Amino acid sequence: MSTTKASLGTLFLMLSLAAPALGQEAAPRQPVTDKTKERWAKSQGGRFGFEIDVLSSSYQREIAAAAGEEATVEESSRLGVAITAAGQYKLFAGLHLDAEIPFVYGDVSGPQSTDLFGRRFTSNAGYSQFFIGNPTFGLHYAANALPILALFGGMSLTIPLHPHPGAELEVASVANFPARAYFDAQRVLLAHWAFRARVGTEINVGKVLFFTHDLASQVFFPTRDGEETKTVIEQGNEIEFRPFGNFGIGMRLQAAFPLSSSNSAQLAAEPFVGWEPLVKGSFTRVGALVALDDDLGFGLDQGKVATIRVALGSKW
Repeated sequence: MSTTKASLGTLFLMLSLAAPALGQEAAPRQPVTDKTKERWAKSQGGRFGFEIDVLSSSYQREIAAAAGEEATVEESSRLGVAITAAGQYKLFAGLHLDAEIPFVYGDVSGPQSTDLFGRRFTSNAGYSQFFIGNPTFGLHYAANALPILALFGGMSLTIPLHPHPGAELEVASVANFPARAYFDAQRVLLAHWAFRARVGTEINVGKVLFFTHDLASQVFFPTRDGEETKTVIEQGNEIEFRPFGNFGIGMRLQAAFPLSSSNSAQLAAEPFVGWEPLVKGSFTRVGALVALDDDLGFGLDQGKVATIRVALGSKW
């Protein structure tokens, strides 16, 4: 009898010691946080950085002279440098605050002729000036529809810091106007309010192959009498291959449709290399945007648009 009681006591002791361990093993796993589930998408989380665009172009043209006179050579050149501080900040859930402000330098000499979405701007003088471009503020919402598919959409408003620019300032801005092949024109198109709506998708395949597609419509409202409202549609596509972790190589193809311009479509391509961590850290991207068709292309020809683009910053 005593032996039976001892055996039962030993069994109860073993069960009492095993119960907490069994309870710990049965405890539910912690849910996956948004940092690992969602933050691979560039449209999500906090980001701040600088986008640098450098456009330098020139051409020479021989002008035929009258009989007995020598022909003259006409020279024209432009240099546009824009450094834009741009960031996004996550407010709550998938809602983000967006802001950007460009710092711009333009230098031109010789005859210039640029289509500003329906208004032909011409100049023959030489100008050089630094100015602060138009700041933009907006909101966008971004969320994952699937673990490999992120959707985003938002709106922004651009404030004209220079509602009545002088000739020298406007020439300096026009030097930078075609640098992005009619994309993001609100940064340097002076004397206009701009309202923009944008939607897009981001897709990752095995965290090695990344696709981005976006569509935006932008309306420009002039601050000067005698000018008309301008509209442009922007459509961009990117593919990036990251075979070695954060390092990637890719290609961007874009098309701008200025509805108020004689140039109804402008195509451009940008090969690039980059460093982009999935969740947080520093990022860098270097590319060369080349206009493919008229009026701005072919970008490698004299006087056409081929822009060096650099982006660097941090995400959290």
